[in-house]
Amino acid sequence: MRERLQAWATYFGGVGLALWVVAGILKLLGNQPDERLIALLVIGALFMALYVYARPAQVRAAVTSRGVRYGSNALVITIAFVGIIALLNFMGSRYHTRQDLTASQSFTLSPLTVQVLKDLKEPVKAVAFFTTQGLGNRQEVEDRLREYANVNERFTYRFVDPEAEPQIANDYKVQFDGTVVFERGTRRENALQTDEQGLTNALLKVSQDKQPATYFTTGHGEHSPDDSGNNGLSLMKSAMEQENYKVATLDLKSITETLPSDITALIIAGPRQPFDPQEVKIVQDYLAKNGRVLIMLDPQVETGLEPLLKEWGVQARNDVVYDPKLGFFGQAQVPVVNIYPSHAVTQDLTGMSTFFPGVRSLQTVTPAPTGKMPTALLTTSDASWGETDLDSVKNQNAKLDDGKDAKGPLTLAYAAEDTSGSTPAARFVVFGNSTFVTNGTLTARISVGGQQSQVQSGNGLLFGNALHWLAGQENLIQIPPKVPDQRPIFLTGEQSGFVFWSTFLLVPGAILILGILVWWRRR
Repeated sequence: MRERLQAWATYFGGVGLALWVVAGILKLLGNQPDERLIALLVIGALFMALYVYARPAQVRAAVTSRGVRYGSNALVITIAFVGIIALLNFMGSRYHTRQDLTASQSFTLSPLTVQVLKDLKEPVKAVAFFTTQGLGNRQEVEDRLREYANVNERFTYRFVDPEAEPQIANDYKVQFDGTVVFERGTRRENALQTDEQGLTNALLKVSQDKQPATYFTTGHGEHSPDDSGNNGLSLMKSAMEQENYKVATLDLKSITETLPSDITALIIAGPRQPFDPQEVKIVQDYLAKNGRVLIMLDPQVETGLEPLLKEWGVQARNDVVYDPKLGFFGQAQVPVVNIYPSHAVTQDLTGMSTFFPGVRSLQTVTPAPTGKMPTALLTTSDASWGETDLDSVKNQNAKLDDGKDAKGPLTLAYAAEDTSGSTPAARFVVFGNSTFVTNGTLTARISVGGQQSQVQSGNGLLFGNALHWLAGQENLIQIPPKVPDQRPIFLTGEQSGFVFWSTFLLVPGAILILGILVWWRRR
């Protein structure tokens, strides 16, 4: 029987090998039933078994030859090496560890950041919006967020291209490339500064349980946070609530003794009628007890707040600012500001424009009150002026009167902090306009090429920064920046030559000689 099969043994082996190859090709192609692949493998194994049965001596000689022994040893070593690599990868995925070998620990999170991450009690997700064409520091942000995630598994992150997925960007109300949104439940906090301090402060704000309370005054024709019309502030209220602010209204005439005990900041948004002296006294007493107040004025309105402004070193001119050089799409009565001083209220506004539909100019008083030196936040161009002829404003024929009108640059907003009292110090912000954050302004649209497009501005961010500064939320954590080490190596000509020839000739030559010696011994 075996003798008769020997003549066909070569065909048996060829058919068996061919069936195995076909099974492998079909597996790679996919969409093949498993039963077909198993059948090909089994039939191929039967043909290979017939080959072994017909020629056992040849198979035994091939298996026990020196070449096979060397090959099997190499196969075992290769399998062991692959197994070790797989085990290391598995251990690395389960147990992460890293070592920062830089002298200044440039790639290590600060202890404050680590503590904030360890204190997370609920999951926090970061959504980073970066376009593929953007020139932002995506890789740096991704590396930093990965380090955050390694500290606490409750922190996760993902990247979204706002151009490829505009619906997600709209849902998160993202306007600028490079924005990182931290999300905990229904609360969100945007981080436009993507260094460690900016990201950690946004993380801390979104993870806080204590809710800052802000109160908008009412009873004098102010803009209301509950009004969803063009003159209302409902959009800003929604943004404030997303950042964990409690938003409520307050009629100062109903106050018997003091303001609510949970108040963090008081906002007076564009009164149309003057405050009573007793109401002004309530606000003054609140500031005297380290309070925080934001006042937004409008042209041609007497508010009764003039004595309060004077106490903080600010006086509102009775004018309307015109800026023909930087007017909103040619509208001189709507000044545009795009250059900002260094202040917490104006941070993150670099490269953005803010505009103010109908604004009065402000100035400081002389002498300045002790410990209350106001800082200018917004300044118009040198071509602007403050129009005092209000009839010409109504008739739309205003022009600069050198004898009466203040020449630009003019200041539109001030911030001040009382450094003479106890800490935390009282803070005060005043704008010469109240409509820059109304619903109508924030959703303003212009016609471009026959198509309506929403105006992109930094108005909302400016208001938010002012609120954060007043509430003491601008920088909850101060993390000093890490200066990268510069450690250049200077080599002499002889040392440079040694490095070149040792890497170009010595190492490859040593490997070549070692290979020749191994071949010679096995020859």
